[in-house]
Amino acid sequence: MGKVFPDGFLWGNAMAAFQVEMGLGEIDSKSDWYIWAHDKENVKNSLVSGDCPENGPGFWELFRDDLKLAKEGLGGNSVRLSFDWSRIFPEQTRDIPVTVGFDSFGNVCDVGIPADSVRLLDERAYQPSVQRYREILTECRRLGLTVLLTLYHWPLPLWVHDAIACRDDFGHAVRRGWVDQTTIVEFAKYSAYVAKTFGDLVDLYATLNEPMVVSGAGYLSKDSGFPPGLSDPSSFVEVSKNLAIAHGIAYELVKKWDASSCSAYGPAYVGVVHNPQYYKAFDKDSKDDVRAARFVEYIQNEWILNMILKGDYDLNLNMTIEKDEQRPSLVKGCDFIGVNYYMRNRIRAAPSAILGFPGYETVPCTENCTDMGWEIYPQGMRYELNWTYNLYRRPLMVTENGIADAKDEKRSSYLLSHLGEIHKAIAEDGVPVKGYFHWSLLDNFEWARGFKMRFGLYRVNYETKERKPTKAVPVYKQIATTNMLEE
Repeated sequence: MGKVFPDGFLWGNAMAAFQVEMGLGEIDSKSDWYIWAHDKENVKNSLVSGDCPENGPGFWELFRDDLKLAKEGLGGNSVRLSFDWSRIFPEQTRDIPVTVGFDSFGNVCDVGIPADSVRLLDERAYQPSVQRYREILTECRRLGLTVLLTLYHWPLPLWVHDAIACRDDFGHAVRRGWVDQTTIVEFAKYSAYVAKTFGDLVDLYATLNEPMVVSGAGYLSKDSGFPPGLSDPSSFVEVSKNLAIAHGIAYELVKKWDASSCSAYGPAYVGVVHNPQYYKAFDKDSKDDVRAARFVEYIQNEWILNMILKGDYDLNLNMTIEKDEQRPSLVKGCDFIGVNYYMRNRIRAAPSAILGFPGYETVPCTENCTDMGWEIYPQGMRYELNWTYNLYRRPLMVTENGIADAKDEKRSSYLLSHLGEIHKAIAEDGVPVKGYFHWSLLDNFEWARGFKMRFGLYRVNYETKERKPTKAVPVYKQIATTNMLEE
């Protein structure tokens, strides 16, 4: 007898709109990431690859074929997709009226959207994109694929965020993205509109994907290749706070505006997707290394979930919650936590970039590495699932897990070893893991790294758009169709 997964377990793959949609059909040129990837200074400074997203897999036109691969080629019963905000609202929605409430600290704490404003949002929405997204979701339903829809997977509309202006002169930039609370309000409008418009086809929602990548890569490391490319700790804190608040407000609005059920999760089961990784002190006998590893683990893994689920806004990053940092009124809800797990990081103490706090550096991977330079460590999957559940007591889904492996040598063993750890977490530890979404169905545009990183279970020829299965495809299909790992 094999290692059986729970009844109703979701077997799927994950994709992000910006990374897979372009390549055929209409180009979405009105997002910050599109402009960022094309910026000549970014290319010149090797902050981005120079690859162009409009040369991507072409899911926008080939979605029927690709979803068939997810269903028939891989035996899946679900798929994780995202919408790009800029495709639905390429033009601004600021003038569409809503009510906004603030707490005693001046934080947005409530956004009320009347029915007339939702109607105005529908008039403002770019209907060809709305229609195409409905076609994609309808095809998922026809195939029997339960959709987990991510509302925000990183690109922002240009009218929300001018990343180049922020990079070049942040003090005078006007469209500053998540630094400004107005983005919370506009994201609330977009979230309500999506729930109202597509709720008959979607029950599972993730509000945000990896918010700590948005804030950390964008505002703590000017060399990360992520917009707006700043090293500004105060903006990092503000962006992280605003993302946490945005989740809660979007959570309430999706619950309000999606009243239709199309699965056992209906009408609206709403969570957030986070990326807790495994952190280990490079030298376990070094107090400085241990302290640095604990600090980065706290900031990267715990800090934002404490805001979202506990209302603990540790805005001075001292790992202690003072009385004025307790904001229970900002806790709105979270039905599940999506866990994106990829790697182990070895942390070594280094000079601090923030006065009074431990400095650290990640020691480069030297063996058992992926093409991204990430250390393969399957045991970290079980650890992070247990850590997340024990601390926050929410059902979990593994919303991303995969490997960049251009030679197709390690993907099958990576898949089997990580699923083995997930099964241990479920069967031996009692962690309620409800599904597994492999990253990714297709090779895609890996943000600043471009097309070189090959994460797909299906290899993509970017010139012909042909899809070819990797060695892991029959491995995954056997597991998904039988709902078990063979001994």
